[in-house]
This record gives sequence, structure tokens and C-alpha cells, in this order.
Amino acid sequence: MPLFRQLLLKDSISINTAPEKIWDFFTTLDKNYTIWHPEDHIVFKWIKGKPLEQGSTCYAEQYVTGKATKYNATLSEIIPHKKIVFKWSYPVSLMSPKVEWLIEPKGSHSVFTAITYIRAGHLLSKLFKKGMKKMVEAHNKHTWEEAKNLKKILERD
Repeated sequence: MPLFRQLLLKDSISINTAPEKIWDFFTTLDKNYTIWHPEDHIVFKWIKGKPLEQGSTCYAEQYVTGKATKYNATLSEIIPHKKIVFKWSYPVSLMSPKVEWLIEPKGSHSVFTAITYIRAGHLLSKLFKKGMKKMVEAHNKHTWEEAKNLKKILERD
């Protein structure tokens, strides 16, 4: 069994809006973060560079399984109106090296997809036997709530 294998946790939702509107929401994520998920999101800010520019870094805090968790990330890939890739900093990068947000036009609407890459394998399953399952369940619940909230926010405007 390999030391690590990669899991992809993926959620997609159809939103009745143009890709540019989704992109604009994320361009102002520092203002929209707590609106996006009021129960879990605490703060988001750009700490270096401009919003949605490759190489920019950000800081975020959110509740994960009831505990406030802090994150730093660098935007490693940007394709305007299509793709945003965050690479997490240490220690989050040990478990999750990156997150991708994809925006795909589909006729009169867009599909927003969030993909989280998780490192898993024999060693991690031994270390986090119960914790890994709980973390994946919490992640799936959180990202689905984000997707539904994003749809509601953008279709209301």
C-alpha cells in the first residue's frame, strides 16, 4: 500500500448566471466571505498581491468541526472566468495540497465546481482512522453548503 494516495473531493452546482458574475464574486471575496457561508466563515483577506492574480497570497479563518482554523494559501493558477487554484501553506498542505474552483459556461447558466485534493494512504489512515472520516464528512457538508449559498446569492442579485 502506498504511503500516500490522492483523494479528490468534488462538488458541482449549476448557477443561473454568467461565469463573469461568479468570477466577480470571488474577486471581492474579502467582502463576500462571511456572506458566502455565515455559519463557518470568519475572515478572509488578501495579504500579498491583488485578488485573483497568480502568486497572490491570502489568509482565511473558518470553523472546521466546530474549531476555528487558520489558513494561508497562494494562488498557483488563474484562468480568468474559468479556474482558480489555491495551494495551501504548511501545515494544511500536509493533508490537502490544493483546492481548485472551476467555472464552466453551460448555455444560459454556469457550473461551479470545487475540488479539494486530500492526501490519504496507509500511514494517514493509521494516524487519523476516525478523524479522516469525520474530516471528509465535514468537508463535504461545508462545500455543499457553500455551493448552495453561492447559487442563492448569485441568482438573487
